[in-house]
Amino acid sequence: MPYVLGVDIGATWLRVALADEKGRIIDRAKERTPKKGEPELISKIIINVVEQLMKKNNVEKIEAIGVGSIGPMDLNKGILTKPANIDIENIPIVDPLSERFKAPTYLVNDCTAGVVGEKVFGLGKETDNLVYITLSSGIGGGAIVDGNLLFGKDGNAVEIGHTVVDMEGKLKCGCGAYGHWEAYASGVNIPRFAKLLIEEKFGIESFKKSVLYKKTKGDINAITSEMVYTSAKEGDELALKITREIGRINAIGFANATNVYDPELITVGGSIALKNVELVIKPIQENIEKYLVNRKPRIEITPLGDDIVLYGAIALALHPEFIPDRFKKF
Repeated sequence: MPYVLGVDIGATWLRVALADEKGRIIDRAKERTPKKGEPELISKIIINVVEQLMKKNNVEKIEAIGVGSIGPMDLNKGILTKPANIDIENIPIVDPLSERFKAPTYLVNDCTAGVVGEKVFGLGKETDNLVYITLSSGIGGGAIVDGNLLFGKDGNAVEIGHTVVDMEGKLKCGCGAYGHWEAYASGVNIPRFAKLLIEEKFGIESFKKSVLYKKTKGDINAITSEMVYTSAKEGDELALKITREIGRINAIGFANATNVYDPELITVGGSIALKNVELVIKPIQENIEKYLVNRKPRIEITPLGDDIVLYGAIALALHPEFIPDRFKKF
């Protein structure tokens, strides 16, 4: 039986799935993503995980490898250049994996992989104009326009999380720039946005009356993303106001994606969205038309859940025709 690999390089986890020729996952494993170290460290960890999976499942040969990763990246070189939430630069991915397993290895942005997964295995099977957006530790996107998967000169065509949603640039993004969507509504940065809203819009007294005050023992710097959404589900007034503001920012981001790519469908994934569907989707639906010039698309939670990037990576291993020849190194 032919086997392929799907690899998901995230800011928090490195995940690997072994799949058959129909894209069915046979086995999987994951390791923590290192934040520091030598450039080759990430590929070494992936190789070790793959070797263990192959041994466990008596697999001797891998036919192809798809990798979906946080960016930015240089697909001409098969490397990650400077990932926003990892303090390692110029990380080689394609050469180490293709050389070790003697298999063609295809590297794409994680959300580019995600939109391919949605197209092949999810809600996008019947559409040629599709965008996938993840709201997680970071914010990213992938797009298929008129049936064509978008890449750009280096493979970073749909870094939607780094579009500007605040012209004043009050918050600094993990990439080093200011005013980016990711700086306000990603899992890593929601606590800073919540603090900004409390200090500049809602007032410290509202914080003192909130369950957030009790949960943080009065320390505004101890607010977490999970705390905000959990408190909102409990009906806390301040937390609900914060999630609505996050939703307004998300609506701007979704409108940007709609105005630029004109999709029929936007599917949504990532831990923030998947764990808080109503609190995330409702304010987007309520606010997006304020910022649209193009016709509003359908907006749906992906049915592929946390596995969308893995399924996308598997889909790329099985369908390399999605990838331009200039990015095929093997």
